[in-house]
Amino acid sequence: MDFDKALAAGVVILYSLGTLGFFLGTLAGKRGIKNISGYVTLAGFALHTAVGINDFRSESIAELSFGFYMQFLAWCLVGIYIVAWRWLRYPFLGLTAAPLALLLYALSFRIAHSEHTLLPEHLSGLFFGMHIWSLYLSIGLLAMAFCAGLLFVYTENKLKKKSPLAGFTKDMPSLSTYDKVNFIAVVVGFPLFTLGLMSGFIWSPIAQGLTGSPKVLYSLFVWFLYALLFYQRTALGRRGRKTAVMAIAIFIISILSMGLDFTMSHHSGQLLQP
Repeated sequence: MDFDKALAAGVVILYSLGTLGFFLGTLAGKRGIKNISGYVTLAGFALHTAVGINDFRSESIAELSFGFYMQFLAWCLVGIYIVAWRWLRYPFLGLTAAPLALLLYALSFRIAHSEHTLLPEHLSGLFFGMHIWSLYLSIGLLAMAFCAGLLFVYTENKLKKKSPLAGFTKDMPSLSTYDKVNFIAVVVGFPLFTLGLMSGFIWSPIAQGLTGSPKVLYSLFVWFLYALLFYQRTALGRRGRKTAVMAIAIFIISILSMGLDFTMSHHSGQLLQP
């Protein structure tokens, strides 16, 4: 095993331990285990950052592999979780961030790491900065809303049935906390999603002539749902179960959209000559 593979294996191990720790700590109601899991995930994030910088420096932006983009999405997920954990005091979001990051990072190695030119070199940096960063950060925020939404629905059902909050629910935040996470994720995430999507529409015709393709229409459908949730949260002031369910649905649909994007090789497989 060479050094690069050893570093990648270290990222997988740390994210795996973090994921396991979050679930065990939550089920057992042990805050100490969850805190340790947070620091283990933080260590995985640091190693992941080092691996990503090395990959980024070894290839030009126009030649980054498809696997790199999957790993970068995983990095964004964990980065947003760390901010939420350390600054906003929402450690429960690790229940989503750690396992999703582990899944994406592990799956990235099943993707061919061959080089693919997307755009001329003079355009690729702007593409990466506007499209990739904005879109991936918005998906990461949506993942946090997804986690908060699931916990909101579960906890609310328990309260409606007047069931005692035993086990892991006893140590979890209130419904208002979940709703606040939903609000932050939507208010910050939707403008980023819009920027990422619109910049992608600019580059796609330049790179591959994809205007009017099914995945463009699918992406617009996701944007419409996200815009509807944004409107309800900001203009109408709605909150609670309906917005939680909408966040869950939009995240699932957006992941399916990204799967379609990967299948149709939006970020790989199509060459553009400068």
